[in-house]
Amino acid sequence: MSVITAPQHISPDRIVDFNYLDDPRLAADIHDGLLALKAEAPGIFWTPANGGHWVVSDSELMSKILKTPALFSNRQLQIPARDDAPRMIPESLDPPEHLLYRRLMMEYFERSRIAHLDSRIDHWTDLVLGELKDKPGCEFVDAVASRLPVYVFMEFAGFPLDRAEDFRGLVDGMFRSTDPMKRQEYSMRIMGELQQVISAKMESPGDDILSKLIQADFQGRKLTFEELMSIGFLMFLAGLDTVTNAMTFGIRHMARDVDFRRKLAADPARIPEAVEELMRRYTFPTLPRQVTEDMEFGGVTLKGGDMVLCLIALVGIDEGLNPDALKVDLDRDKRTHFGFGTGGHTCLGRHLAKMELEALYRRWLEDFPDFEIDPTHAPATPRGGAVMGIPELWLRLNA
Repeated sequence: MSVITAPQHISPDRIVDFNYLDDPRLAADIHDGLLALKAEAPGIFWTPANGGHWVVSDSELMSKILKTPALFSNRQLQIPARDDAPRMIPESLDPPEHLLYRRLMMEYFERSRIAHLDSRIDHWTDLVLGELKDKPGCEFVDAVASRLPVYVFMEFAGFPLDRAEDFRGLVDGMFRSTDPMKRQEYSMRIMGELQQVISAKMESPGDDILSKLIQADFQGRKLTFEELMSIGFLMFLAGLDTVTNAMTFGIRHMARDVDFRRKLAADPARIPEAVEELMRRYTFPTLPRQVTEDMEFGGVTLKGGDMVLCLIALVGIDEGLNPDALKVDLDRDKRTHFGFGTGGHTCLGRHLAKMELEALYRRWLEDFPDFEIDPTHAPATPRGGAVMGIPELWLRLNA
């Protein structure tokens, strides 16, 4: 971790030591730790960790940042910023270029266009959960949450299904590592695999999204190989670990909250609401942006090139936006959260993610109505980073 001295223009009362990769505040519980940070630090502050950058915990400021790409650019999606940062289309683009690619991809991710995947998601869910039927317990992340999204994504994107475990290992290694060199190594390995898949699809296209993008018309031309690699790399990362973490936080809550679990099992028609409510309560990504010009913002002076990290998990548990925010409540009048992003970069894959979560919760409650946390295993230390998560969740399946 690179730690630097604060620039002279930053007031000492705006400097707080916080390392989003492995801060001690997050060691017991990510969301409790973020709330503790919010209570002790200003709504926008500067940390010397990871090369020095701004951190934002105030919901209103985060909304302004994420909805103003002219001032807060997407071109750098990692902290510290890297001159050789990979271009991830469309996520690392700003308007107007971003909108051109987003329009191209939106039609392939609309709920009506992926409705046919419902039966396939049910198939993979049944397959994964079927392996647990006669077991007294499991480690949920390994047995379910890290597998199911991989199978669904690989079929959707056209990746070879017989390589599912290999790809799962790459994703796991990429997101678990806090070493920039190791993460770069995993990125290169993923790019190598992706290159082979896209080359094969160009020779022999199928009915998957990569094949459709290869054949699509974009501004009167076909996408280049480099553009396809960029889009594929983003889909690979965005479609796997995020759903894994959403599943893990959701199932952990159900294991702890018996009344909520029984209410949902008795009325499965409310599972879509539960998906939204659990995403609100347990939002887990962090979103970086890069300042485009010198400006005054939120009571501080930002310089062009500064990196800003938005702790969007705090929006969903902001009492000013969601009264009694820590309670998971299906009967809320309104839910405000940035679990799927906000503004022009709202997650393209949110409909697919919700379909996967709905299928899992429905089948899980049917198969394991009386599960609980396994107390013989110590709770795992949460993982910080761009996608914060729980690396292990041990469960008793028939408590």
